[in-house]
Amino acid sequence: MPRKPRWFRGDKAYAEVQRTVDRQFLFKPDCAVMNIIGSAAARAKARYPVKLFWLDCNINHKQTGRAPLSDDPEHLENMWRFDQLFNSLVARGLNDYFGREGGLYSSRNRSREAVDDMSLEQQLLYAVTNPVKDGIVERVAHWQGAGGVSSYRQLATGEVDRYTYVDRTAWHRAGGEKSRKRPEAFTKTIELALDPLPGWEGMPDGRRQAHFRRLVRQWEHDAREEREREGRRAMGRRRLAKVDPRSRPMTGKPKTRAPLCHASSIEARNEYGQQQRVFLEQYYYASGMYLAGNRYVEFPRGSLRPPLIRVCA
Repeated sequence: MPRKPRWFRGDKAYAEVQRTVDRQFLFKPDCAVMNIIGSAAARAKARYPVKLFWLDCNINHKQTGRAPLSDDPEHLENMWRFDQLFNSLVARGLNDYFGREGGLYSSRNRSREAVDDMSLEQQLLYAVTNPVKDGIVERVAHWQGAGGVSSYRQLATGEVDRYTYVDRTAWHRAGGEKSRKRPEAFTKTIELALDPLPGWEGMPDGRRQAHFRRLVRQWEHDAREEREREGRRAMGRRRLAKVDPRSRPMTGKPKTRAPLCHASSIEARNEYGQQQRVFLEQYYYASGMYLAGNRYVEFPRGSLRPPLIRVCA
């Protein structure tokens, strides 16, 4: 079954999930892995500006919350440009670090619109507390303290995360191997500043951070109670340190249907469904015209228009 086309709107936010190939534990807490992922996100955000609300990685999947800066076509295009550059930098960095080859992710980024502020807040809390829910650590702070990629510290304290990377472009411009300079001599530091959720933008910084910490504590408490009812214990940092990044879960993951969107009410979900149907009708009509030879047909705003490829014979 073909995938539905991408659709981004300038006044909406998107919660996204992407899993590693074969569900391998390639995002296991590790300071080097954290630096690779964090610097890749910061570089992609600097080149293709988007609103980045959170960036969290569980042991075998990453979760992000993003939104375009505006409804301007260039800002909408930055949504997939950011994704391309970010995933490319992470894949190359982790393949080099682990000495592996091939693809890093099992499929493309699964992006779903959060149609209201409440649903977006829930997706943020789910992403941040996911390692606690899965029984890997007791608290979110333990996950980030072990080297896991998490938005918790920045959202809870306001401390902006900083990462380092080797600017290989500058190294090549300086002559590369012929210059006899080590690539590490071109190491740069970059910051990854997260944006406040749309529903939190009007809060003072201190109040917003206290509100976030309070919500995270509640979600952690609920996750611990659920584990106790099921008789599960958290893995802890010692056992987590022994996990092989190339291994994967012993049990298969049950297949579930992807949600149409993230909404706090049935009415909001149904309204989004109607709007999406109108968009798909417009997109498929434009796509049919494009395939029929009309290379300049207008595609609906927020969609990815096929590029024109010119060939000289």
